[in-house]
Amino acid sequence: MGRVIVRLATIVKMIGPSRPLFIGVGVAMLMFWIFSPFPNSPKLLDVAKTTILPEKDSAATIDCTTVSDQGFNLGHDPVDETFYDDPTLSYSMGNPMKNWDEKRREWLNHHPSFATGAEDRVFVLTGSQPWPCKNPIGDNLLMRLFKNKVDYCRIHGYDIFYNNVFFHPQMLGLWVKLPGVRATMLAHPEAEWIFWVDADAVFTDMDFKLPLEKYKDHKPRGARVALQGL
Repeated sequence: MGRVIVRLATIVKMIGPSRPLFIGVGVAMLMFWIFSPFPNSPKLLDVAKTTILPEKDSAATIDCTTVSDQGFNLGHDPVDETFYDDPTLSYSMGNPMKNWDEKRREWLNHHPSFATGAEDRVFVLTGSQPWPCKNPIGDNLLMRLFKNKVDYCRIHGYDIFYNNVFFHPQMLGLWVKLPGVRATMLAHPEAEWIFWVDADAVFTDMDFKLPLEKYKDHKPRGARVALQGL
């Protein structure tokens, strides 16, 4: 309401005092329309009765608790045992995962909705130190650069995770990327690629796509990592 009145006042100032009657009638009609007592007239400020029709809003037809935006069936949890049921499973460095490709393939067989398109699925991983930047503008720049990465992932349909914790007490600095990548691989077996992007990196070409076909013969499926800035 305040915004509408400010704009009308600006119009009055621009037109001048020569047309006060016209402006007065306009304001009266606007106020009558907003606060009209008739039950069938639309109310500008009455948002409590606003409804979203599923047939007009595709987002309202998706149950996010059972189906993800990528079509994953989140409600399907088979009883078959996978590598997650192994009591020796560890996300930390120093505990090698043996036969990872076979274990990942078995997990995908039990979760067919995740298996579709898995060979080209990319998971973007980035992050920064857990403490604030020394320069006050640093945190603002990190936020803006992260927004750039989120937009890039949104355009290409990639998942993204921002990490600001240490996964290993002895792996700091550049080495902090490795335990983060390992943990991500185990937590997201649906992703064929883990794409690390440094926090201070920026996508200047939002249409750029990783040339994954160039690397298809370099590493067995299920354990591929693209490290940018390492």
